[in-house]
Amino acid sequence: MIDDDDLEAAVADGIITAEQLEALHKFAGSRRLSAERADEERFRFMRGFNDFFFAVGIVLFGAGIAFFAGTSSLMNLLAAILIWALAEFLVRRMRLVLPGILLACLFAFFIFRLIDWLSIASLTGLSSSVPPQLALPQYTVFGMLTRAAIATKALGTVVATALFYARFRLPFALLLIAGSLVLLATTLLGPLLPAASWAYALLLACGLAVFAAAMAYDLSDRTRTTRQADCAFWLHLLAAPLIVHSLIRLILAPPIPPPVGSAPFGLTMTPASAVAIFVIVAFLTAVAIVIDRRALLVSALIYLGTAIGYTLTSAVRAGTNDNMSVFFATLVILGAMVLILGAGWQPLRRVFLRLFPAAIIDRLPPAALPA
Repeated sequence: MIDDDDLEAAVADGIITAEQLEALHKFAGSRRLSAERADEERFRFMRGFNDFFFAVGIVLFGAGIAFFAGTSSLMNLLAAILIWALAEFLVRRMRLVLPGILLACLFAFFIFRLIDWLSIASLTGLSSSVPPQLALPQYTVFGMLTRAAIATKALGTVVATALFYARFRLPFALLLIAGSLVLLATTLLGPLLPAASWAYALLLACGLAVFAAAMAYDLSDRTRTTRQADCAFWLHLLAAPLIVHSLIRLILAPPIPPPVGSAPFGLTMTPASAVAIFVIVAFLTAVAIVIDRRALLVSALIYLGTAIGYTLTSAVRAGTNDNMSVFFATLVILGAMVLILGAGWQPLRRVFLRLFPAAIIDRLPPAALPA
């Protein structure tokens, strides 16, 4: 019986084209779509322990060459070339996913380290003995040099990881490309923003842009049987924290500096902010259910847990000093909510999808039929 690995190997050997493989996947997916398959958000990670074994070797090998490469641009370039050569064997030939993810991360890491801000300073005739802390102000010479170096690193990483994706067709590489683009945008546009709160608006815009790219892949493969679904998964994984964290920080802007004992990320919890978090999480949960992607909900859990903990503390004044009891009670409630939501995911999808016109429903993943 021919499996996916055989087909991927056939593409690598030129027996069939990547376009023909995608067409075969779509054809097969349309024929075997069932309630069980519609209920799963699948992505390829590893096929067996052999993938994990290779992954351990890559981590050990990568840590070693990262140490010896140091800050030398030449050594980091040679390390990146070596990682590419490994990818030719492990990713393109053997089609290993988990080792490919680690190799992609290492390749992006070595490309990012090629340019050092101190080398730019020396090229301009400035003293390289100035500590990096002096580069923090936005409009100093060293600050501009630091931003220029980071932007150059990010741009170089975008180009390099795009080549990596074009060569190996590894969906995870899209996360690295999108992440580098976000870093490039925030580095170039961040200093131009008139207020600190605008930085969260910029991050939200970046998150929505990545989310739109992920949805483009999702809409092109509603049965999630091709590589497009894997591409969408990794982009959703990046878009979700950008959207959740920036949206909550925009709506619940903390005082500067944050007060002692404030909630995570400097948020100050009040009854109004707790209600706002519940509303935001409810909205994001509805979006996650409709598009059948759970990353948005997972990214919001820490804020939801914070709001639940604050509510418990406020409701039981006598137990205010018993922080451990409140913490574990929050875990129980939060865990129960996740379990209930997971069990009722498809019934909720069936209810929500009825609210949309057929033209939209036909583009979204189908909801599983009741057993």
